[in-house]
Amino acid sequence: MHPNPNKFLTVLFSFVPGAGHMYFGLMRRGASIMAAFFACIAAAAFLSSMGLFGYVFGLAIPVVWFVAFFDFWRYPRLTPEEKALVQDDFFLPQGVSFPGGAAMRKIRIGAGILLILAGAQQLYRVFLWEFVNDFLHSQRLINLFHRMPTLLGGVAVILVGLLLIFWKSRQLKKEAQQYEK
Repeated sequence: MHPNPNKFLTVLFSFVPGAGHMYFGLMRRGASIMAAFFACIAAAAFLSSMGLFGYVFGLAIPVVWFVAFFDFWRYPRLTPEEKALVQDDFFLPQGVSFPGGAAMRKIRIGAGILLILAGAQQLYRVFLWEFVNDFLHSQRLINLFHRMPTLLGGVAVILVGLLLIFWKSRQLKKEAQQYEK
């Protein structure tokens, strides 16, 4: 960790998620926080331009900022002995084990349902509603080709959601059948 940090730079860098951590020498932690922050911004911009739930990632932006801000301000208050014990780890430790079994199935089903709803909302709002409205008023099929990426994106999101819900259950059934033989 930085032995004698400048107080002005400490305050300045603390407002940019991850920059304060990097200034203190915690490169892995700072880079992972900064990557999470800018990934939320990029996801919010990308998904909102597609008509999906971009506001979910928009709401995650201030959460990541506050977590990074308060996580950083632990370090200037540490004693020199405590600073010597600090290890530069990623914000989310490597090898985090997620729950298995029924808990993981519930998480997958929830994520799958959210993706299906997001894809259906996109198909309805951007593709079906506007296309049907345009078709009834102008009867031009050229609009179909302009909306084809939206249609394919919505279908892809729904398929990923269905895959999340049903993939593991099919594998478990196959394993159960193999054990019965």
